[in-house]
Amino acid sequence: MEFKKPKIGIVVGIRSEKRCIPSNKNLFVEIGYGKKAYKAAKNVLKNNLDLIISFGLAGSMTKKIRNSEVIIPNKILNEKFKFKKTSTISNNYLRKRSKEKIIKNVCLFTSDKILNKKIKLKISAVDMEASYVLKAASEHKVPFSSVKIIFDDMENSIPSFLINSIDNNGKLKLFSLIIEILKNPYRVKDLVRLNRIYVKSMQKLKSVANQMFKLN
Repeated sequence: MEFKKPKIGIVVGIRSEKRCIPSNKNLFVEIGYGKKAYKAAKNVLKNNLDLIISFGLAGSMTKKIRNSEVIIPNKILNEKFKFKKTSTISNNYLRKRSKEKIIKNVCLFTSDKILNKKIKLKISAVDMEASYVLKAASEHKVPFSSVKIIFDDMENSIPSFLINSIDNNGKLKLFSLIIEILKNPYRVKDLVRLNRIYVKSMQKLKSVANQMFKLN
């Protein structure tokens, strides 16, 4: 089975990720943060797709995978610690379209909250949407892949004060963040550091999106 001008559904977690994806009549994009990704996937699957992708940023849980590296997981672990494999066919299709070095043989864990790096799990990376998109894809028998660019890694974890300043839709609660900074002004240095790697990650996300999704 080969994909020729496929109809592709893409589910992202936040609006800034969606803005990275090029416009194309064969692309159908929905936003769904955390568990809302399931509903977003069900909506996009109404378009008689050839494949569906969970696309966006993720966090590394190993020193071997670092900021701005690209992963296409071969296994997804849900919150009940049950594995499901991604589609080999769609994974290969996406790898061939990208010029990037893509890390394979990756296990991606989906959690509905941002994980602490100290949690001990035999996983390579963590996101907040992939297993919910995979669940919907399985119900519709549509090939599923996940393409993730690493944002936070083992050396650049997201501090708890910032995690607490993010709402249930993945949006920053500015007032809460200001309060947290006033409690400890040195936290500004953490924000500057994170912003630097965030910009780098988003640049890579846009580059990968253009390579994979600009369909001829």
